[in-house]
Amino acid sequence: MNKDLEKLACKDLIDLALLMPKKFDDLRLNDAPILNELNCTKVVIKSKKQLAGKRLTCIAYSYNWECECTITIFNARPFHNALFAINKELLIYGKLNDFAGLLQFVNPKIIKNSGEITANYMIKGVSDKSISEIKKKYLNYESLKAYDLLDEHIKLLLTMSENSVDAMLLLNSDELNECLKFVEIFHHIRRLNETYKNDTLYKKLKTHDINKWLKSLPFSPTNDQLKAILDIKSDLENAKHKIRIIMGDVGCGKSLVIFAAALMTYPNKAILMAPTSVLAQQLYEEAKRLMPGFVKILHFSGTKTKFMQDELQDANFVIGTHALLWADIGDASLVMIDEQQRFGAKQRMRLKELATTNDVNPHYIEFSATPIPRTTALINSDIYSYSFIKELPFKKEIETKLITIEQSKELFNHIRIENEKNHQAIIVYPLIEEGKTNTYKPLESVIPYYEKHFKNVYYTHGKDKEKDNVLSEFALKGDVLLSTTIIEVGISLPRLSIIVIVAPERYGLSTLHQLRGRVGRNGVKSYCYLLSKNDFSDRLIEFSKTLDGFKIAEIDLANRKSGDLIDGDYQHGASFKYFDETSDNIILQKAKEYIHKLQDK
Repeated sequence: MNKDLEKLACKDLIDLALLMPKKFDDLRLNDAPILNELNCTKVVIKSKKQLAGKRLTCIAYSYNWECECTITIFNARPFHNALFAINKELLIYGKLNDFAGLLQFVNPKIIKNSGEITANYMIKGVSDKSISEIKKKYLNYESLKAYDLLDEHIKLLLTMSENSVDAMLLLNSDELNECLKFVEIFHHIRRLNETYKNDTLYKKLKTHDINKWLKSLPFSPTNDQLKAILDIKSDLENAKHKIRIIMGDVGCGKSLVIFAAALMTYPNKAILMAPTSVLAQQLYEEAKRLMPGFVKILHFSGTKTKFMQDELQDANFVIGTHALLWADIGDASLVMIDEQQRFGAKQRMRLKELATTNDVNPHYIEFSATPIPRTTALINSDIYSYSFIKELPFKKEIETKLITIEQSKELFNHIRIENEKNHQAIIVYPLIEEGKTNTYKPLESVIPYYEKHFKNVYYTHGKDKEKDNVLSEFALKGDVLLSTTIIEVGISLPRLSIIVIVAPERYGLSTLHQLRGRVGRNGVKSYCYLLSKNDFSDRLIEFSKTLDGFKIAEIDLANRKSGDLIDGDYQHGASFKYFDETSDNIILQKAKEYIHKLQDK
């Protein structure tokens, strides 16, 4: 069975049952001709004529219609002359139209047998007959009921595995469409539950009281921050719970929640892994500034790992990068991943495994500034617990402007004005160096222009070994930074008031939102320019009208879909054939209710 399923790219029998034909070919002889529809008839060729431009025209007599029709073959080849020989009887199938008062077939199919209805799956490399045989061989009531499908859905799916009039009439019907959506999302959630079983045992902690510390902070935490902290406290005090993901929009203050989680873990050890050394350094400095002095905080630098093992064992709160994956981190009670979208799943799980002792896991929290849509959260809600931080510590004033290359002069004047106010600007380029098919100038080719027209110009990119030093120096002394998207996450730039994103059509909305979130961090009036050579799509126009990361995530989902949420084979693109994550919430709710009903049995 596995080989047959692999041939059709199906993981199991549900995938096979959900494999629908694109259309059916009704090869039964028509009692009467139907114009502008596909018809099947038995004919005898009465005459034929070869016209200019390789066109062959035949006059044929239809036995079942008892009338003449014409058959026109465009771009006729030599074999067509033999195929449409005078007095030869043929079964033909094709679209029938009216041409100058005559019934006409254009390039019809020649078929061997009439009276059949055949499914047309249009799968490259596998015949329709083979697919029908595989479905007939494996799909039955018992095999589908083993997946806990509803009887009404099993009946519809089995009907669609037949080459029948009922299947042909059912294809594209609302009834079948509803069934396919329900079965697909139901099966997806069941597979998710099997993949991420919530039977993990965590280290139950007596949390450190942080109320006094919260009151001593030089600012008041938002209600959403406090709610996320309470959620984490509840997790830490329980030995069994779901993995928690803290979703916060750009600039919402996730750092405070990270520090609160580490402090509640005290005197036990907490580990935080950040995606860049610049961000790790920044979080370390902020933690030293805000957290109580009795907490031993360690910045675990990849350049000094050999000399830090003793400090690592003694620390209460360790902040580092990927270097932690190769360290002896010891007995940690809490593992946190900042900007989790920047790490692979294996990297995230590796850090958790390093801190696992005697099959008892450290508590594990992921933080992300890339908000996910509500629907995706609901799909995954049996696997993850979510805490959403939507409130911002201060109101952001960011104006997003869509401009063309021809308007660059206006943009450069604005950058100079902001520089005079001691504000900074970043211009993000999609490429580092010249390529064969570039429509935009790469970063390296524009450096001389900016150095000529602006003061204190810096530039860096992902391949630059000195990028961390460049970013740190720019933060203190720079006016203009030329960069790639490496500045999406990282060092705080409180003076940054302008970001220019060249070729915005090349990025997903979540990346654009992350980049835009680099400006306006301290409530300064700021600007995000989307600079393009092309007309702006509806997607970018919608993006320019809102600063709400959760709304942007919904727009992004509608455009690129969620990707493969179980096997991780791809990160975006439609992972569902039928279920629509943006509009099928009612079907999703029904599927989850049915799953919970099955679980309660």
